[in-house]
Amino acid sequence: MVNAVYEKLIPALNARGTILPSIACDEYFAFVSCLFTPEEAEILAAMPMGFATAEDIAGRLAGSDATSVGKHLEEMCDKGLIHSRKQNGKQAYEVLPFVPGICELQFLTEELDERHKKIAFLLDAYNAALKKMFAAAAPPGTKPSFSGRKLVIEQDIFDRTTIIPYHEAKELIMESDYISSGICNCRRQGVLKDRACHNPLDNCMIFGRSAEFTVERGFTKKITREEALKKLDQAEAAGLIHQYCNSPERFTNLLCHCCDCHCLLLRGAKRSPVPSQAVVARYLLKIDGEACIACEACIERCQMGALKMEGDKLIRDEMRCVGCGVCMYVCPSEALSLLMRPAGREPLKKC
Repeated sequence: MVNAVYEKLIPALNARGTILPSIACDEYFAFVSCLFTPEEAEILAAMPMGFATAEDIAGRLAGSDATSVGKHLEEMCDKGLIHSRKQNGKQAYEVLPFVPGICELQFLTEELDERHKKIAFLLDAYNAALKKMFAAAAPPGTKPSFSGRKLVIEQDIFDRTTIIPYHEAKELIMESDYISSGICNCRRQGVLKDRACHNPLDNCMIFGRSAEFTVERGFTKKITREEALKKLDQAEAAGLIHQYCNSPERFTNLLCHCCDCHCLLLRGAKRSPVPSQAVVARYLLKIDGEACIACEACIERCQMGALKMEGDKLIRDEMRCVGCGVCMYVCPSEALSLLMRPAGREPLKKC
């Protein structure tokens, strides 16, 4: 059975760690069979953790040779299914997690064809199936969200997607020697499904070796620091939340500028009763009551609904505030600032 081949992918993908888990169901099989050929699925399921050469991978597949496996691996790189780099003078390959990784690479380019549209709808259907499964398994009276999760602050969380304010996003750009930019995969899916929003599309950024890979394979374009800062300013003006995910040895060296209408993580966080625990929130908004002129410009700006007026006083809900700082952009009296939460005491892991 063809599904048996794709079922082998489940432990391989889940072992890499992902926001989007792989769980066997009709929607899963439809989605992965659109991404992988059966031959590619067999190869990926046999790949070890970390980077490996075509020779190493072929040795784990009965009846395979390095030349044939190497050809498939190169095609999988071009499709955004795996990552590659030179290692000891040889090309080495690594499995990408679903998210962030494979799913993002499907939509970073400017292409708009029927295959991309099909992938977008199949991914949407799989997300819906996951929500039903988690809802059925949840205790009575709870409202689960698979994209929201509570994190233990003491663990090393900074290879996970972390919400950062403008000043940290700017520091990342200024400290990076190689930057590339591509289409926001979440908003691109919205376009493909005729659910576009007004926010800018071309502003997802990748840094370092991961950026070099995506430029080499045609997923993104190399940009200068000045161009990156311009895109950051555009995102800040639009009220987008900056999210950074970095693991130095993996693809996930990514800075996104997100909206709650399309971002899977932000949508899940907004539905959560405690958004600050559904994401990695390093900061908390502080309000200077004396400086605040009660103009309410910040309230509409807040994507998590963390701000409201009580009489003539601006109130912040600490549990809903994710410390993104986008409300500060529209404050005319500079009454808003950011305080660091305990999670922020560890430095942000950078490339």
